[in-house]
This record gives sequence, C-alpha cells and structure tokens, in this order.
Amino acid sequence: MKKLVLLFLLSFSFSFAQTKDEIEIRKLMDDFMTCIKTRDEAKYLSLFQEPVLWTGIYKERSQAKRLEKSPTASAYFADDYKDFIKSFSDDKSEEKFDNIKIIEDGAIASANFDYSFWYDGKMENWGKEIWTLMKINGVWKITSVTFSMDLTKYFPQPSLNERTKK
Repeated sequence: MKKLVLLFLLSFSFSFAQTKDEIEIRKLMDDFMTCIKTRDEAKYLSLFQEPVLWTGIYKERSQAKRLEKSPTASAYFADDYKDFIKSFSDDKSEEKFDNIKIIEDGAIASANFDYSFWYDGKMENWGKEIWTLMKINGVWKITSVTFSMDLTKYFPQPSLNERTKK
C-alpha cells in the first residue's frame, strides 16, 4: 500500500512539472514586469520580435461606464509596445500576473493569464491578457499582446479564488 501511495504521489508531482521552455517563458514574463517597475527600456525592448501586435479592448461593462462620460469613446485600441514603456515617467507603475497558463511546442507558445495594472500602490485596471511568442535563435520573444480591461474604479478585481472557479 505504501508503494502505491508513493507511486501516486510521484506521478501527481510529475504532472505539474514545467518544461524548460515554460520556465524560460515565465522568466520572460517576470522580466516584463520588472522592466515596467524599473523602467528598463532597453531590456524591455529586447523581449519582443517585430512586428508586434498590441491591442486592447474594454470589457462591455467598463465601456458602458466610459460611454456615460464620453459617448464617442472607442471600446478597443491598438498601441505600440515601444510607446507603452515610454509612457512611464516614474517608478510607480507596476503590472502583476497570476493564473498563468502556458501552451508551447518548443517553437511557438501562448501565455494566457490574469493581469492587474497598478500605479502608486493602487490597482487601476485588470483583465485577461494573451501573449503569443516565438522561440528565435533559442530565445523566447513576444510577438503579440492582446488584453481585455476592466476599470477598478467601477469594477474591483475578484480574488484569485473567485477568478479560477468554474
């Protein structure tokens, strides 16, 4: 019986093992967050492979609140990853990721996760974010960033436990 339990525990732990590529992608994600916090533009730019698609969309409920103030406000936008890092004038901005799911085959990958964007210790917005990546010359690079956005002033982010319930 002890051998059966040990075998079960070993097989269970191996099912959660990360591949080398997943570890590298998570490191890239950590570097991305650190670059925002430290405003390390050179390191940040090195994380991407041109051309890069950068698009966001407001969730319907946040967009409805935006339309109350500005009836012509667009629900979605395209931006440039270079402009994003240049928009930070101080070290008070921070992006945090959790609920990360990575799918990869050693050449391409997607990273799907929850994010929250903070300024001066206060969450400003949150949502889902999806990256596509390619492994170029042995290094993972971001090729697209697509995200949804809810504004915290109207809709606080639910707890991780609430967000992961199905």
